Amino acid sequence: MKNHYTLFPKIVSGLKYSLFIQFILICQSNAANYQSTVIKLSPTYYYELNETTTEDGALDTMGNAPGRGEYNGDYGVGGPEVGGEGPMYVFSADDPNGIAVPGLGGEDNLAHYSNNSGHITLGDGNLYGSSSITVALFFKAGPAQGGDRLFTNNLQDPTKSFQVNVANDGLVLAVDPANTGFAAERTLFMEDNSGPDRRLIQSESGWFHVIASTFGSSGSERAANFKLWINGVDRTDNLQPNVTGWGINTGLAKIGGRRANAADSTTHSGAQDEVAIWLDRVLTDKEAESLWEAAITEKKIPLVIKDIEIEKADDSQSITISWNSRRGRVYGLYTTTNLIDGEWEELDDSIEGEGETTSFTDPGLPLDDKIRFYRVVELE
Repeated sequence: MKNHYTLFPKIVSGLKYSLFIQFILICQSNAANYQSTVIKLSPTYYYELNETTTEDGALDTMGNAPGRGEYNGDYGVGGPEVGGEGPMYVFSADDPNGIAVPGLGGEDNLAHYSNNSGHITLGDGNLYGSSSITVALFFKAGPAQGGDRLFTNNLQDPTKSFQVNVANDGLVLAVDPANTGFAAERTLFMEDNSGPDRRLIQSESGWFHVIASTFGSSGSERAANFKLWINGVDRTDNLQPNVTGWGINTGLAKIGGRRANAADSTTHSGAQDEVAIWLDRVLTDKEAESLWEAAITEKKIPLVIKDIEIEKADDSQSITISWNSRRGRVYGLYTTTNLIDGEWEELDDSIEGEGETTSFTDPGLPLDDKIRFYRVVELE
């Protein structure tokens, strides 16, 4: 548990009103380095996949999704899982222990395990497609059954379709379901381009960080404009045309699968985490590098007070406190006028994060109330 104390003097109608704000962080800080960096880059959608139950669906941290993503499958022991361990390390060809990614939050960060039998339906694929698009995610490798989807918007239109897949030859990017080869797709080859990089479908490889993007006005142009980063390395020059072909179904965007049947062979055999989608935008090299640097750098982003507003009426006054927050988190706000022997009064213990900033107003305070202490707690 970490306590942060800050003194904020405020002048209202000649009255000096001192507020002593105490922030207490329970279990974890407001955001880990990677998640905070993603949010600063303003993706259209961001699914952190920290759910521990399927009941309320998959949350879009940015608040732009048409609704919560629907978990499809028989979740539980032996099947797909939510709340599994997130990435601690990602694959390294030079170090059998892998590359540590503490910037994701360590044990506090969770992931979705599709395990060949569960995927997430996000919504109408048209809401997840654009001619320019970037998708960033972590995935845990597993043996492919011919064509597992990490992300697909399931669109037929080659000017908007986008799929990130793992197949018998490894990672594949595709933009035109009606075509194959040079005009439609690229497969990731080894660093020397000697053959497909199948390490991305080997369970022992563990986790990978992927940033994939494209842009253009036709399928062939978009296939020629793929950009791919794997674990902080630009692997675009290792993308080679193949002749497999990548179909679509349902017209619904999905994470970890393609068809309506969650146990279909196109469901990913591994796990996914931190899926961010930028529409009408290709991340720059500098932005892609910033995501990787954030992943490998441990840095907690603490709760901090962002603003205090005091409004005075004829017979009372109110205080509005704003702090940095995350959508989907729950906060509690407590107050007292005496830190020595006073009791903390609960104002609200179920304040839902509204996004980057959350505010709460404490109304009806006496005009002669000159000193007041507040405690904000991140509860879950």
